[in-house]
Amino acid sequence: MPNSSLHSPAVKDEVRKRLNRLTGQIAGIHRMVEEEEYCVDILQQIAAVRGALGKVASRLLEAHVNHCVYQAFTTGSERERLEKIDELVSVFEKSMRS
Repeated sequence: MPNSSLHSPAVKDEVRKRLNRLTGQIAGIHRMVEEEEYCVDILQQIAAVRGALGKVASRLLEAHVNHCVYQAFTTGSERERLEKIDELVSVFEKSMRS
């Protein structure tokens, strides 16, 4: 079994599409900086990118919980369940720092 929730073609495709859009948005921000556009407009675009990146993270987390964590709790060992809990807590703690 893969060590990733991206084994699902639908999830992988969705994440890839979102990341492609983000790449375009970041290129747009770079262009705005080069063209010395209004700072507030650039900051608004940065906020939009952060929001879009948050949606990517949420989708990956959802896929991870629905597949990897679910599987550990239905067919895994006690050690696997504890590892998944530790992973989730660690990801949550890191997300709270940013």
